[in-house]
Amino acid sequence: MIGRTWAAEAVSKELRGSYTVEAAGVMAAVLFTVMVLLNQAFHVHAETVGKFAVHEEAERERHEIDSRDKGEITKYAHGMRWGLELTVPVFCPEESLRMWSLVE
Repeated sequence: MIGRTWAAEAVSKELRGSYTVEAAGVMAAVLFTVMVLLNQAFHVHAETVGKFAVHEEAERERHEIDSRDKGEITKYAHGMRWGLELTVPVFCPEESLRMWSLVE
């Protein structure tokens, strides 16, 4: 008799199997969505960091004294799903200062 009472209580406290299957399906969809969003976030982060690094490198080189003879500087970079070609003119403040002194 004790065994039957315990079995009857255990059956009444369990959930039906359909709830478990539905919850597993919902969790699979939620986890897949989170995985896709994290992948996209890492991609955007890597692209942004790569483009900023190319821009910083081009800016440093355009202000160097050794680059005065060049007209412009071109830098290339590419990642997994992105690419960048950046062309910047060489910065020579001496030229513009001379031009302003001529005006005066």
